[in-house]
Amino acid sequence: MEDLKDTLKRMAEDVGEQAVWRVDINVESERYQHAKNTTWKELLDRRLVKWLCPGYYQLTVAGWRAGVQLLGWDKGPELNGKLSKLAALLKDQVKGRHEEAYLDLYYAAQQSGLTEDLICNIIEGNLLEHSFKMTGARLDTDNTIVIPIDFGMEPL
Repeated sequence: MEDLKDTLKRMAEDVGEQAVWRVDINVESERYQHAKNTTWKELLDRRLVKWLCPGYYQLTVAGWRAGVQLLGWDKGPELNGKLSKLAALLKDQVKGRHEEAYLDLYYAAQQSGLTEDLICNIIEGNLLEHSFKMTGARLDTDNTIVIPIDFGMEPL
């Protein structure tokens, strides 16, 4: 289990604020030579990584979120501040409305000061939900953020 956690943390560090699909992890690299074959299988079974080709994996957004949480970044002031900024921007979109709202990913990045990649990881990885125990948003296929009317509320 420690090997799995260590590998997941290293992968999250390598991805950082980039979109998870931008970073290919080479299992033969010095950084990952310690990881056992069973670790990669378990990461796959848990859907925390996806296999690209022999010797290469990518984190899934769920894997990125798990790594971020293991590293404690979601509780740290830097990422927590970014999460709060994004949550406030999205909440403003549904304030006083009676239906869900839509926000272009590019516009959200411009307004929040966050990168599009990070916003994608946060939304697709459900980091707002896990960090703030609230109803979050989702990303549609055309890079539109769909913000439900109950965004920010604590789910039952």
